[in-house]
Amino acid sequence: MSSDRERWDARHAEQSGQAPRTADPFVRGVLAELGPGANRRALDLASGTGRHALLMAQLGWRVEAWDVSPVALGIVRERAEAQHLSVGTRVADLTELPRGTPAASLVVVVDFLDRDLLARLPELLAPGGAALLSTFTEDWPGSHPSPRFRLRKSELTLLLPGLERVRCVESGGRVGLWARAPGRLVTGAA
Repeated sequence: MSSDRERWDARHAEQSGQAPRTADPFVRGVLAELGPGANRRALDLASGTGRHALLMAQLGWRVEAWDVSPVALGIVRERAEAQHLSVGTRVADLTELPRGTPAASLVVVVDFLDRDLLARLPELLAPGGAALLSTFTEDWPGSHPSPRFRLRKSELTLLLPGLERVRCVESGGRVGLWARAPGRLVTGAA
């Protein structure tokens, strides 16, 4: 993990002071459909500098941003404070999900691909909770990310056992998936 942490710390340190990237269009659209967070718990995994964590906090979600990079999470905290938002942060190696993590009503993963993590993602969701994922596919025209971090056609829906697919959009070298855990979400509880 330390080499990953060092690499991402260096990358985020270079970007410090730059304007934040805009939220992923697929995630932004689904969040608009989900409506206000009503103080329900949300996780932004591999959050980077928090573009999605901050958006969810603006929409009333109780958000935690998890990332391997303490530098990135420092930027998340600075941006949240500047916007008078509350966003918790956690340095986390996502190859191993922390035990005893309370279930979330919403989990967001954008531009991060660890197939083992996706298989365990349902463990983080409360009954009826939503997972929003958006990442690259094998037909992405750019050279980054490398092919091993791109999904094959329709692969994403196979990687989330036990979740009901609400919407999946694949085009232009990207895939977005909105999936839901079985059960009924209790508003305000998770």
